[in-house]
This record gives sequence, structure tokens and C-alpha cells, in this order.
Amino acid sequence: MSRSTVRLKQILVGRSQPELELAALQTARNLGFRYLAFCGALCPGDARREFRFDNLPAQWHRHCTTRGRDLLPGSLRRLALKEVTPLLWCQVAPESGRSFAVARQYGLATGVSCSVRGPQGQWSLTSFALARSGVAAERHIASALPVCQLIACAIHHAAARIAERKPDHAAPRLGNGLLSERESQCLLESARGRKTSEIAEILQISQRTVAFHLANMRRKLDAANSRHAVTKAFSLRLIAAG
Repeated sequence: MSRSTVRLKQILVGRSQPELELAALQTARNLGFRYLAFCGALCPGDARREFRFDNLPAQWHRHCTTRGRDLLPGSLRRLALKEVTPLLWCQVAPESGRSFAVARQYGLATGVSCSVRGPQGQWSLTSFALARSGVAAERHIASALPVCQLIACAIHHAAARIAERKPDHAAPRLGNGLLSERESQCLLESARGRKTSEIAEILQISQRTVAFHLANMRRKLDAANSRHAVTKAFSLRLIAAG
């Protein structure tokens, strides 16, 4: 899998739901996933208004609609929204065996769901699914996890902007609080799922220095955690999108 095939810029610059949907689905396909499903409550104070799109099989849609069930198998949606890290479907399947067995019959064999939270209660869930299962499929998912997280953050930001009907150029700048090069590097590596020790090794700095940079960037962005910081940094164009 080539990371160079993943392009977040087209997701971030989408100005309508159809544009965002097309860019997100193409990015997921480039990453090797056949299906993508996104849902989120992105307007503060209106938790019931959800922003949705997906390319899940039409027969699976009909199956779920006629039974009043969520498009994600079993209790996957509920459990994934409790997590701050991606939730692998294979971790949930054993306790919802019947639901996942039925989903596999419709072509949803395995996948991963990534949740993102906003500062005012906004949330979103992006799920990437494969039509095949097995050891090779799970290895593919594991290798793609860092990029899946970045894609989920990018879709969350773009969908929130579209839902609020804000032009992309409306994001304010932080004046003298712009991220330094090291802070941007640490933030991006953290968003890719790397541990402090791994970031330190890649950037050839100490773990203490990495922790210092990550704390600084969270303070500058007024972010609750690194995932929230990634979303805000994309919004403010403080880290590269591609």
C-alpha cells in the first residue's frame, strides 16, 4: 500500500456534500477499502441532525431499513463512539456474532471505525470496510490505521464546515501562536498513530522533547487531545493536507 496514493486535500476543499462524498470514497478506495460509511452530528446544539453518506451495498441498506437497524453491524456504532482510538470490527464481532455473520453475507466482511469529537459536542464516525476477511485482510487494516485516522479527521472537519455552511477560507489564523515546524511534525506523527518513543526516533529528538512539543501545540490550539488538535490544525491549514 502506498501512502502517496492518499490525498486529503480533495476532502478538505470539498464545498458540498456530493464533492466531499466523492473525494472521501475515492480516497478510501485508494487506500484499499471497498466501502466507506460516514455519519456525524456536526451542528452544535442540534444533536439529532446527522450528516451521512456511504457506498455500502444497496441490499444491505434495504436489509437494515426494513428491520430498523443501524447500517453498522451489531453494537459497533455504540461501542466505536465510546473509543478515542480506532475500533477494529474483529474485536467486536465475537459478541455480536449473528449480526456480523449477516453483514458478511452482504459483502461487509471486516473493517475499522474511527470516531472524532469536536469541542462543542460534535461527533462523527467514519468506517472503512472490506469485502474479504482473514489474516491478510486484518493485516491490511492494521497497516492502514494511521492513515484511516487522518482521513476520519479530514472528513469530520470538511463535513462540519459544510454542515455549518462556512466557506473554507473563513477559518481564523492564530497570529503569533502558529505551530512551529517541530510541533507540526510531532502532531502529524501522533495523528498517524505513532507513540512518543517512535516519534522521537523518527525525528531524532528525545521523548521528553516530543512530549513538550505535543503539549505546546495542544495549548496553542486549545485542543483537548491530539485528535482534536489534528482536526483544528487541518481547519487552520497549519499542517499539510497531502
